[in-house]
Amino acid sequence: MLHFFPHYAQDVENHPFATELRRMKVPYRMFGRVINLRYKSVFSLLFRVYPCLVYFALISAVRSLILSRPRPTSAIINTDVEAVIFGSIRRLFRIPVTIVLESLIITPRRSNLSKKIFHLYFSFILYLVDIAICHSRIERDRYQRKFPKSRCRFIFIPYGTTVSDRQKLIAAFAALGEKSAVIVSAGRSGRDYRTLADAIRGLPCKLHIICDLPAPVALLEKTSQIDIITDCFEWDYIEAIANALFIVIPLAADEISAGQMVLLQSSALGKAVVITRTATTIDYATDGQDALFVDLGDVQQLRQAILRLLDDPNYRKNIGANAAARFERDHSTEAYVQKIVAALTIPRRDADQR
Repeated sequence: MLHFFPHYAQDVENHPFATELRRMKVPYRMFGRVINLRYKSVFSLLFRVYPCLVYFALISAVRSLILSRPRPTSAIINTDVEAVIFGSIRRLFRIPVTIVLESLIITPRRSNLSKKIFHLYFSFILYLVDIAICHSRIERDRYQRKFPKSRCRFIFIPYGTTVSDRQKLIAAFAALGEKSAVIVSAGRSGRDYRTLADAIRGLPCKLHIICDLPAPVALLEKTSQIDIITDCFEWDYIEAIANALFIVIPLAADEISAGQMVLLQSSALGKAVVITRTATTIDYATDGQDALFVDLGDVQQLRQAILRLLDDPNYRKNIGANAAARFERDHSTEAYVQKIVAALTIPRRDADQR
C-alpha cells in the first residue's frame, strides 16, 4: 500500500498520477490538499508557506501512519517539512513504514556558518527518511559523498509531469502557421537572463521573460525587444509556452537542478528548446536531437543557437517533434509513476544501479 500527499488538488483521482497507479493495479491512497507554495519573500515563506505545510503534514501523518487500515508500506512525501513530521511520528510510534522523500534538492549556501547549519539540518532529514529521490544523477552521487554515514538510500528518477490538453495546444499553434516571432524564457531559480539579453540584442525577434521575482531580472536593461511578465501562472503560463516560436532556458549554475521543469513542459508542447548544458540538464535532453545545448555564460554560442532556430523552420520543427516524443516516452507522469513504483519494489542492489 502506497500513500501519496499531493499539494496541487484536494481530489486527484482523475489525474494521470492516480490513473496510472490504477492501471498498474498498485494499491494506494491519496491525501491531497491545495497548498500554494509560491512566495516572493522570506517572510512569506516563513509565515505563510511553512505553517500551511506543517499543518498539512501533521494532519496527513496522523491520518496515514496512525489511523489508516491497512497501514502503508511506503509513504511518499514531498518536502523537508513533511520529512521531519512523518519521520518523527514514525520513530515515536515505531511504525514499520518506508518514508520516501520525493524530491531532494539541497541548494548550496555561501557562508561557512550557513553551510554547517544546512548540513546538520539535512543530515537530520536523511536520518528520518529511508529513500531520497534525486532528479539528476550528479546530485544523487554528490549527496552520497556528502552524507556517507546516512542511513538513507539515494536514487535517481528523472522528473515527470503532465501538460493538460497539450495536443490541442500543439494543433492550435500549428494552425497559426508560426506567425509569431516571440521566443519565451521562464523561471526564477538559477537563471542567467543577462547572458540571454546580450545574445538576442539586434536579432529579428522579441523575447518574453516569465519571472515573478525582481532579483533574476534586476540587471536587465529596459528595451523594446524584451518584455518581462511577472504575473503569469498555471494555464496562462502554459499558453505562453505553447504560443512561443521556441524556448530558451539560460542557466547560471552547473550542478544544481534548475530548468528541467520548463524544459519538460516545453518538450511536451513540441517546442524546440535552447538550454544551458549543465551537469543536471544532460539527463533530460540530447544535443542536436531534442534540444540545443550551449555552454554556461557563452553569449556567442547562445546567439548562434537562437539564430539557427530562427532561420531554419524545418530544423526547429524536427527538434520540437523529437522533444515531444522523448517526453511521452521518458518524462510523462505515467513514465514517472512507473519508475517510482519500480524503485520501491525492486531489490536494493538493482535500484542503486539505476
